[in-house]
Amino acid sequence: MTNEKMIFRNRVVDKGQLRNLISWAFTHYGTARTAVMADKLKDLGFRYATRAGVSISVDDLMVPPSKRSLLEAAEEEIRATEVRYQRGEITEVERFQKVIDTWNGTSEALKDEVVTHFKQTNPLNSVYMMAFSGARGNISQVRQLVGMRGLMADPQGEIIDLPIKTNFREGLTVTEYIISSYGARKGLVDTALRTADSGYLTRRLVDVSQDVIIREIDCGTTRGIPVRPMTEGSKTLIKLSTRLLGRVVGEDVIHPKTKEVIAPRNTPISDDLAKEIEKAGVAEVVVRSPLTCEAARSVCQHCYGWSLAHAKMVDLGEAVGIIAAQSIGEPGTQLTMRTFHTGGVFTGEVAQQVRSKMDGTIKLPRKLRTRTHRTRHGEDALFVESNGIMILEPRKEGSETPAPQEIHVTQGSTIYIVDGQQVKKGQLLAEVALGGRTTRTNTEKAVKDVASDLAGEVKFAEVVPEQKTDRQGNTTTTAARGGLIWILSGEVYNLPPGAELVVKNGDRVETNGVLAETKLTTIHGGVVRLPEATPGKSTREIEIITASVVLDQATVTVQSSQGRNNYLITTGNNQVFNLRATPGTKVQNGQVVAELIDDRYRTTTGGFLKFAGVEVQKKGKAKLGYEVVQGGTLLWIPEETHEVNKDISLLLVEDGQYVEAGTEVVKDIFCQNSGVVEVTQKNDILREVVVKPGELLMVDDPEAVIGRDNTLLQPGEELLGQVATELRYIQYVESPEGPALLSRPVVEFAVPSNPDVPSTTSVSQQTGRSIQMRAVQRLPYKDSERVKSVEGVELLRTQLVLEIEQEGEQEHNASPLAADIELIPDLEDADVQRLQLVILESLVLRRDIAADATQGSTQTSLEVKDGDTIVPGSVVARTQILSKEGGIVRGVQKGSEAVRRCLVLRHSDMATLNISAKPKVKAGDLIVAGTELAPGIFAEESGQIVGVKNAGESTTTQDAALSTQNYAVTIRAGRPYRVSPGAVLQIEDGDLVQRGDNLVLLVFERAKTGDIIQGLPRIEELLEARKPKEACILAKRGGEVKVVYGDGDEAIAIKVIESNGVVTDYPLGPGQNLAMPDGSVVPAGQPLSDGPSNPHEILEVFFSLGSEDGVYACASHALQKVQTFLVNEVQMVYQSQGIDIADKHIEVIVRQMTNKVRIDDGGDTTMLPGELVELRQVEQVNEAMAITGGARAQYTPVLLGITKASLNTDSFISAASFQETTRVLTEAAIEGKSDWLRGLKENVIIGRLIPAGTGYNTYDEPGMLEDYSTLETTSVLDETDDPLDMVLDDRTARAYNLDSPGLAETGFNNRRSILDDDELIADEIHDLVEAEVEVDDEVDDDYEDDDEDDDDYED
Repeated sequence: MTNEKMIFRNRVVDKGQLRNLISWAFTHYGTARTAVMADKLKDLGFRYATRAGVSISVDDLMVPPSKRSLLEAAEEEIRATEVRYQRGEITEVERFQKVIDTWNGTSEALKDEVVTHFKQTNPLNSVYMMAFSGARGNISQVRQLVGMRGLMADPQGEIIDLPIKTNFREGLTVTEYIISSYGARKGLVDTALRTADSGYLTRRLVDVSQDVIIREIDCGTTRGIPVRPMTEGSKTLIKLSTRLLGRVVGEDVIHPKTKEVIAPRNTPISDDLAKEIEKAGVAEVVVRSPLTCEAARSVCQHCYGWSLAHAKMVDLGEAVGIIAAQSIGEPGTQLTMRTFHTGGVFTGEVAQQVRSKMDGTIKLPRKLRTRTHRTRHGEDALFVESNGIMILEPRKEGSETPAPQEIHVTQGSTIYIVDGQQVKKGQLLAEVALGGRTTRTNTEKAVKDVASDLAGEVKFAEVVPEQKTDRQGNTTTTAARGGLIWILSGEVYNLPPGAELVVKNGDRVETNGVLAETKLTTIHGGVVRLPEATPGKSTREIEIITASVVLDQATVTVQSSQGRNNYLITTGNNQVFNLRATPGTKVQNGQVVAELIDDRYRTTTGGFLKFAGVEVQKKGKAKLGYEVVQGGTLLWIPEETHEVNKDISLLLVEDGQYVEAGTEVVKDIFCQNSGVVEVTQKNDILREVVVKPGELLMVDDPEAVIGRDNTLLQPGEELLGQVATELRYIQYVESPEGPALLSRPVVEFAVPSNPDVPSTTSVSQQTGRSIQMRAVQRLPYKDSERVKSVEGVELLRTQLVLEIEQEGEQEHNASPLAADIELIPDLEDADVQRLQLVILESLVLRRDIAADATQGSTQTSLEVKDGDTIVPGSVVARTQILSKEGGIVRGVQKGSEAVRRCLVLRHSDMATLNISAKPKVKAGDLIVAGTELAPGIFAEESGQIVGVKNAGESTTTQDAALSTQNYAVTIRAGRPYRVSPGAVLQIEDGDLVQRGDNLVLLVFERAKTGDIIQGLPRIEELLEARKPKEACILAKRGGEVKVVYGDGDEAIAIKVIESNGVVTDYPLGPGQNLAMPDGSVVPAGQPLSDGPSNPHEILEVFFSLGSEDGVYACASHALQKVQTFLVNEVQMVYQSQGIDIADKHIEVIVRQMTNKVRIDDGGDTTMLPGELVELRQVEQVNEAMAITGGARAQYTPVLLGITKASLNTDSFISAASFQETTRVLTEAAIEGKSDWLRGLKENVIIGRLIPAGTGYNTYDEPGMLEDYSTLETTSVLDETDDPLDMVLDDRTARAYNLDSPGLAETGFNNRRSILDDDELIADEIHDLVEAEVEVDDEVDDDYEDDDEDDDDYED
């Protein structure tokens, strides 16, 4: 190295450069010197940062002066778009898209402006230095500081079309601040969710790949995978040289031009070699890969390549699986999880804009297939259907003409000019769609509401409505053809329900003229009562008394207890009633008003009820009880019931025992009467204890008396030699002393047929409607009902019930009447209050202030006075709806419309222009702003021409030819709205709409941004091998595409015609778009429609193609296709976020997902159908079968997700420690599995040394490495390495015996610093290297000892 001359380079060292510099030092000079260099660089950096005092002050944030003009230009463009929208040239959706794209463009332009401004004015600006050296911050953050923040999304992910024009340096307005805080919150939530997801992903990855260890040097395979640069459209994401670095060549690399071998097979590709291959222009290189490695259950050194940590070949025993898992899992946190549904924006890089390089004329060749197409901004353009070129021929300038500009346009591009058009330099000619995978942006249907900006009547122009009825019978009206919907202005009045119009179409009304009126009528009639109007309330009630009744015999007194008022009614015969309904409340028909207070029917205990002659009927709700229809006697047999629900052990008496009053029957429960005990129990729980009072009569012969059970004993009858003096109830009981009859007392209550309470009735004078208070007796219990109670109950209640006779109610469909309870002072004695029941009909009058603005002004007049008596159906009040301004009435629709409206065409809705020339328009024409009305005269606003009048001659000269005429053109203001075909119409032609009513739902397609699911969810979907939601259709076999079109120009199916004439049909589902144009030739496995591919389907397609070389080759080929697909897809996701991961890591994981096959038929092997076995293992068994002549096993390759693969590993210990522990363990136990402890996890779990790294050699089978010198070739202390690099690597550290005399005399203790005299160190290291050779023999011995230990393990 010393003889090379020094190279002086002068360039800016930013973060990337620094990385390269350190990596270069590391490869060429080793660890120690690199560490020293990095240290010195750090000092250098800090020293200069200190000298310069890099910090940020407000003045460092320089806003580029051109910002203002950029914003002005954008606003100008948006104003122009707004005008086009006002004129109905573009739809609301197109306007929105244009606004968003304009602001996006502006924001980008401003970003570039920021950078150039910094570069030109102050390249030493601290902000600029920090951001561009890669120290802190990035361009988008700088843009927010000194550019503009740009567009933000709302919480639903829709973009708000109000951009944030300011930056943090200038400060945000309040609105902007609030808009921008949406995104911030979203970001925080997102990060929180992301960490957990990413951690779980890493865990699954580690689990699936933990047993991949480098166990061999070379597996000897001849297979490899082709590597190409990774591109997206026309831009290269990963260069070929980057992808090749650290791989091993699989097939000789041949220079495409000179045909010499650049790199022979099995050469590791270093940085320089990779650059050389790229320079030579080699398109693809076949390299060895973990995917094709044939080592059993591991990967060999050659197939893995360099260990990226030291840029050397990987060591034996390196746990590459875990490294791979961490490399993929760790950046997971940096991936954004949720996509913001940007509302069809940020399709950003999809189209490249092509602008003309000079003035000239455009020539479009004949064979360029285009069709006219409306762009998403509503401009007309040509859509290119097949690839081709267009030519810009320059204008001739002087003698030499510049060469014509050729523009290649691909399928899907948009051309903005027409053939033969003259263009200026810098004019936008076309947007070229980038070829390649990602241009297949998926679209989704979205809708947008368009609301009316003014009130008026609807007029369709060119819009053809079409009605569809779905299966539920809902009809939707859609626009079959696009066109304009006009709203012609006028004042629209909503009519309240029940209003009658007093005007008709064409009538002229003055200001405050009556348009319509509503009448307020009474249904029942009666006496009018007007309550005092409360000033604050906007409504006023009118009450009409239909009927009333006064209890004039009764006085009402009030008792107050605990803050509640009790009203007592005392009647003439001193009966006292309790008022159940409080005064001031409404009482419905049949409701109880009062209840008699009497205790004649009160019992002392619970008991058993029998009716004798009493008849009841159930009326109303059950809880009100039964109404007595016929009087009679109630027989009550008392008994005392205690509900206990305690343990049976607490019972102190026996079933059937006779107890005296006061006996403790259950712990803490005493009976109140004497009698026989009956105990109910269930499951040793004591339910209830019943004490039945009475006398026990012992019986000798139970048969004789069993007939007397449950009968009544009349007075004077004889029972067992005793004569009864009163009515008794006889029951047969089994007492502890033997069988007996229990004679129970019976209490009689007499019930009269009619209660002794007067009923009062009143009949209203006019209507003959009656209202009455009827006295009713009610029983709460039915015949033979048992009443469980310890205290007494009320057997009969006397109640006063309100009854209103409702006759003739139905004709008015009125609500059932209710009565109001009022207390009124007596007429003679003011101290006495009487109860009055009144039936009221109350009508509510709206005051004028409550009127809706859209209903015009209203005026209400009362037609009655207080105390008037009116008949049913008479008018109480009228409300008139007045016109706010004079005008002509229009738009009154006949028929019963849901929304009743009328329109007044005001003077202010029309404008009249006086024109001296003959107008070009006629009455009834619809014109947009800017239309020429007469030569040289243009309309200032849109609308409809109402009339063209000839105003007569103005100047009469002698020559009649010179006489000019004056015309008056009257325009009614209007507003056009463009409707795209397929939009859902929510109004009909001729409808009247208010401002803000919805007119249409525009249906449009918007691009789903990116791959819809980006970031983590997408990676998870790939690695778990899930079927994507809307997968694309894959061609099962290669051939030519024919597209089948249905009615309309929708593609409904794709046919693929193979070379031998076989045709395969692929129907297209809804929402699936073609990816391959008509007539193109596709290979098998090519997506025919857009959407993500389903990896399982790819595997199936390629496996079903079959192969001459047998099922193994076919399975390998199919697996390799799906492996390549997965590796590339995962890379795509990480690349889109700017994260670089080496392919080999992903390959290690994918290898684990694709190394199993499912047995279909075991043949003569021991394998069972449905079993998952490694492909190589099956193949070995099959080869053995071929030799012995047995039937081979048939199988299908399968793709397992990482979770599935982890659960299907050979090691059940590892699988059980991952998920579904019980299932895995029981299965292993039933199958009698053995675990060979090959991976790391199994060994960690049972506490052994892991078989990787330093623990690796312990597990070598003896005799696997015959020649240990092979190890030396990759040793860190090679002679080729710089001897000055004195950091020992663990791999050889074991080989040194530090006390051996071979080392330098001084040992390791008093070594001098590395930075001291270099030569001395060089000498010492030479000695060391010599020593190493001497130590070699000892190393061998060590290894052999190890092997013996190994045997111990195996025994």
